[in-house]
Amino acid sequence: MAATPSTRAAVRPLRALRYDAGRVELADVVAPPYDVISDADRARLAEQSPYSVVHLILPESPNKAGDLLHSWRAQGVLVRDPEPRLWWHEQRFVGPDGAEAVRTGFLGAVRLSAYDEGLIRPHERTHARAREGRLGLLRATRTNLSPIFGLYDDPEHTPREVLAPLAKGAPAMEATDPDGTVHRFWPVADSDAIAAVQAAFADREILIADGHHRYETAVAYRDEQRSHEGADDLESPYDYVLMYLANLHGEGLAIYPTHRVVLGRRDVTADLLRPFDVQELDTGPAEVEAALNAVPADTIAFAIWHGTGRPALLCTLRDRSAVMMAMSHTAAALRKVDAAVLESVILAPMLGLLHHPEQFATTEDVVYVRDLRAACGMVDSGESAAAFLLRAPTVEQVRAVARAGKVMPQKSTYFFPKLYSGFLLNPLDGE
Repeated sequence: MAATPSTRAAVRPLRALRYDAGRVELADVVAPPYDVISDADRARLAEQSPYSVVHLILPESPNKAGDLLHSWRAQGVLVRDPEPRLWWHEQRFVGPDGAEAVRTGFLGAVRLSAYDEGLIRPHERTHARAREGRLGLLRATRTNLSPIFGLYDDPEHTPREVLAPLAKGAPAMEATDPDGTVHRFWPVADSDAIAAVQAAFADREILIADGHHRYETAVAYRDEQRSHEGADDLESPYDYVLMYLANLHGEGLAIYPTHRVVLGRRDVTADLLRPFDVQELDTGPAEVEAALNAVPADTIAFAIWHGTGRPALLCTLRDRSAVMMAMSHTAAALRKVDAAVLESVILAPMLGLLHHPEQFATTEDVVYVRDLRAACGMVDSGESAAAFLLRAPTVEQVRAVARAGKVMPQKSTYFFPKLYSGFLLNPLDGE
C-alpha cells in the first residue's frame, strides 16, 4: 500500500474539550458508550450530576444536547485544551473471566476514510436507523462526544515506545467506573513523539473494534459539510474523528465471547450435529467453559447447554466438508471462526434461515448473552431449550477476516473494558 501523503495525516493530535476538574468529579460525569446504557442506567447517570455526559450522548433531543454543550462551554464546565495533544490511555480492569489485566493505547484524531478505500475497515455490520439517530446528534453538537475504538497491527510497538515514556507521574485524568475499571490519561504534546506516531500510521490500516455507527455517521457528516461548503479542505476539523487506538500485539487487548441462546423449545437435532464429534459433560457451566477453551484454537468448537440435570454437549468439528457445503461462498477466513460456522451449519437450518442468513441481524429467535451463567440460566428457567456457548475469537481470526475484506458475525467480538464517554470530546467547529 502506498504511503499516505503528509498533507493527509492519518493521525493527528487534538485540542480536546474536557471537564474542568475544579467544577466536577470525573467519576460523576463520565459514562459508558450510549448503546450499552439501559433506561435505568441513564436515569442513574443523569441523577449523579447535571453535567453528566449522558445528557449529551442520550439527550432528550439532539437540539437539547447542542444547547447543553454550548451552555457548558460558556459556563466553563467544559474547557478547550490550549494546544493539540495525543493522549496515552491506560485501563486497569478485572475481566469477565476474573483475571486482572491492563490495556493500553492512545487517543487522537484519525482521518476519515470510506471503507472501500481500504485504510479503515469495519469488522461488523451496522443498521441504518442507528446511524440516522447519531447523525442528528452530530449535526446539533458539531462534536465527537465519544471515542471510536480502533485496532492497528504493529509488531514493533512504535506508538508505545514513543508515547509511554512520556506518560509519567500523576495522570491528568483518572476515574474508576462502577465495574471497578480504573481509567487513566496522560497528555503528550512532544512534537518528535507525535511525528513518530504519524509516520507509523502513514500506511497502516485501522480496524474498527467498536463504534461503527459513530464512524459511519462521522463520514456522512463530513460529506455533508463538504457539500455545503463547496470545498474539499484536507485539514477541516470534520475530516477527522476522535479515536482510541490499541495495538493488536501484546498491549493488553482482550476479546471475550458472546453466547447464543435460542428462545422457545426448539432444540438442535442429531442430524445437525452429524459433522461434529460430540462429548457429553455432566458438569456445571464453568467446567463446560473450561473444557471448551481447552480445545485447540484451530479446531471449530462450541458447547450446548441443555439445562441442569441434562449433560452438556461439547462439539468439535470432524467433517470439514459440511462446512464447505454450508459456506461455499464464504471467505476462508470466516470458515475458521466458531460463531460463523455455528450460524451456517447449525443455527441457519435450525431456524429456517438457510436462504436468508442476513436475518441473523434482525431475528428475535436468538438472544446474544455475554455472561456465561446468564446464558445457561435462560435454559434452566425454561426460556430456552438450548444455549450455544462459544469461545472468544482470536485476534488473528479478527485480523484475517478484516484483511479478506469481510466482517465478523454479529456480536461475535466483545472487547472489554468499554471506552467511556466524557473524558475527551473533539469539537469539529474549529473554535
